[in-house]
Amino acid sequence: MASWGTITRAAAAAAVLLLMLRGIDPAASAPVSIDPINCLDSGLKCCPPPSYKEIVDFKPDSQPTPLRIRRPAHTLDAEAAQKYEKAIALMRALPRDHPWNFIQQSNVHCAYCSGGHVQLGTKNVTIEIHGSWHFFTWHRAYLYFYERILGKLINDASFAIPFWNWDDLAGMSIPTIYRDNTSSLFNPTRYPTALNFTNLGGCEGDGTPGSLDKQKLCNLQVMHRQFAAASNSTSIFFGGALRAGGGSFPGGSPIENSPHSPVHVTTGADMSQISKSGYDPLFIAHHSNVDRLWAIWEGIPGKSSKVIADPDFLDASFLFWDENLERVRIRVRDVIDPRKLGYVYQDVPLKWMDIKTRVEDETSILQAQDLARPYPVGKLNFPLRLRSAAKVNVRRTASRGETLVVSDIELDGRDYVWFDIYVSRVDGGGRAQAGCFIHMERRSDKKIPIITKMQIGIADVIKQIGAAADDQIVVTLEPKVGGDKVTVGGVSII
Repeated sequence: MASWGTITRAAAAAAVLLLMLRGIDPAASAPVSIDPINCLDSGLKCCPPPSYKEIVDFKPDSQPTPLRIRRPAHTLDAEAAQKYEKAIALMRALPRDHPWNFIQQSNVHCAYCSGGHVQLGTKNVTIEIHGSWHFFTWHRAYLYFYERILGKLINDASFAIPFWNWDDLAGMSIPTIYRDNTSSLFNPTRYPTALNFTNLGGCEGDGTPGSLDKQKLCNLQVMHRQFAAASNSTSIFFGGALRAGGGSFPGGSPIENSPHSPVHVTTGADMSQISKSGYDPLFIAHHSNVDRLWAIWEGIPGKSSKVIADPDFLDASFLFWDENLERVRIRVRDVIDPRKLGYVYQDVPLKWMDIKTRVEDETSILQAQDLARPYPVGKLNFPLRLRSAAKVNVRRTASRGETLVVSDIELDGRDYVWFDIYVSRVDGGGRAQAGCFIHMERRSDKKIPIITKMQIGIADVIKQIGAAADDQIVVTLEPKVGGDKVTVGGVSII
């Protein structure tokens, strides 16, 4: 097949002009959109080959068809597994510069998630969809086109990608279909421990009898905790606002921090690196399950809409190759409803939904870890480098604020950083983990300066530790990985 070619300067200028004629004015545009021509490789070599193709706006299928059903990977029958394996094999066999090629499709994630794509109307302001309100939306769009391409390759419009059901007791290890080293679904860089157990966040075992059962229970507790931390607020669930011209990492969703990131870092070497995670077919199943969590959250009954009404959110757009070899611009408003994209998730039990939040005995923890006593309100000197665990009394608002904010988290994006956040009463008693901050490492020859924040809903943990009437609570920041490489600017409750 002929190469997809190199675009000329004149063609690049014409493409930008065409975009402006189509109503995209970089100077006036607040929603994020990407420059279709300019991509910065930064040594990663994951920018797409330039293309002459005109960009078309996304249109959902007009013909009514049965909804594609995404099923748990560990329950796929032989026929469905063989179709999936064949589709990935065909994708791998395509010429390297073909837009559907397995590596090219993997690099789509790399370019959007490692500072490759440049925002339209800027010279070098790149887009990073992690750590912002586009974490869920971009990945949903990516999976949609990936799924459609695979279906096209095997001539099956009903084809649906599976999801890695790691939030179910039966799915907490690498599914069988990904384990055959002769299969197109195999990746040789996976860690052996992931064949036995997938850690959703702080659920390491000790090898003793019954340890695996305890780890699985811990996973369910992590799921309950993280979902509770995100579920009461649309802005918390999605993360911080990323607008045109703005810097990256305004703040990620609690679910992006965990279970999303621990599955990446504990599964394998490729999966643990943002720029290479798409090289493992497990990436697709993993993010299909993350997307499923968004669908579950949307389905929780409530009095108000869960959709962010901000046009800067809804009108943000991304570019993908579709199953017809068209270059398509899809907007966030196009991906809000998965049924309109033609798919649903098979219902499976959610054993973590109603599980009780774990409250630990703080006295034994203090003795084991030799943590300092709580600092009086306002006495802890910020910014604070997390070389060791830090505890501080934090005043709640007059309305008994239930959103915990860890602000001005500063680090080098090349570093892997993880710290846990615990809440307890000032007068002592048990403590409960409210959430965690996890940053996956990026590859770069230069420092990647990041200043971000995280917000966590703490209504559930406040109730469980019996602090509903308290004016203050104790917040503990406990470094797990790379604490000496991260600085925290402050802790507050709003």
